Amino acid sequence: MTITEIQSILNFSMNGQVFVKSFSKGQITIPKVFRDKLGVENDFWLKMAIDGNRLIAEPVSDEPRPKNLADKLLSVKGDWFNLSDWKKTRAEVSRRLNAN
Repeated sequence: MTITEIQSILNFSMNGQVFVKSFSKGQITIPKVFRDKLGVENDFWLKMAIDGNRLIAEPVSDEPRPKNLADKLLSVKGDWFNLSDWKKTRAEVSRRLNAN
């Protein structure tokens, strides 16, 4: 049985809702009909939130998308970073870990 056949068995429509079975590590496939309706391609970003018992996922189209983690890290502004405070905090953490 192929992945497509498995997905067609697991995904079924009921009153406009689609039920999707998660795969390993909680991964899910967003059905093509949803991707088409939202106008997203195969490679896209989602902004996710929890509202009560609901998972809300919105495609992100107007925010810059980092190509990789390095690009994202390079875009972080470091005005709030204080090397002296960081060294003190690191020393305190090391002291506490070594005390155990």
